[in-house]
Amino acid sequence: MNKNFPLPLFLCFSISVFLLLVLGTWQLNKDFFISQNNERFKVNNKSNISKVTLTDDIEDLTYVKFDKVTETNKYFFLEPRTLNGKVGFHRISIFKIEGKYLLINQGFTASKNLKVNKNKDSKNIEGYIIKIPEPKFFELKNDREKNFWYTLNVSDFENEFNIELSPYILYQQNFKNNNYTPVMPNLVSRVNHMNYAMTWYFLSLSLCTIFFIFFRKNYKNYE
Repeated sequence: MNKNFPLPLFLCFSISVFLLLVLGTWQLNKDFFISQNNERFKVNNKSNISKVTLTDDIEDLTYVKFDKVTETNKYFFLEPRTLNGKVGFHRISIFKIEGKYLLINQGFTASKNLKVNKNKDSKNIEGYIIKIPEPKFFELKNDREKNFWYTLNVSDFENEFNIELSPYILYQQNFKNNNYTPVMPNLVSRVNHMNYAMTWYFLSLSLCTIFFIFFRKNYKNYE
């Protein structure tokens, strides 16, 4: 007796293959942008410092240097953050530069330093600057009441400190403090996204092969 064509099974396979192809394409696209950023990162370094102002349209990962900056007593910690397998925090301080307020990522620390810094003038500050990305929908929301900060949300910080922030954040590379390790923006990555893309594509091909073998083996039953 002939069997009905397994439509539910076919739909499951089709949806699975489609999702795997989407994941593979997403990783392939990510690899393209990360590769571009990594190349830009190699060119923009300490030996190629750019003098810019916060009113300029600054390209992501530009290595910049600002003189005559003022560190305010406003800061917070992004959590949780990891570095070489250790869980800790990123200290984000607010500096006043050219009359504007700029977020400065001063690096990774294993523990919070709750001491309030006094306003002080500094000779200069340098590092990689990027435009603050829009928070992703799956990121945790900041808890202002409990002083827990999870993501870079400019409006949250402006409301908390009652200031208007520049749309950029600088990842400081010349912060001289043994308790902090300089970090890089997420735009720079050592992860090989091409390998992930090939893995997803291989899985989709494997599913197609399995379904083809299954259908070929049972073809006569569906005639």
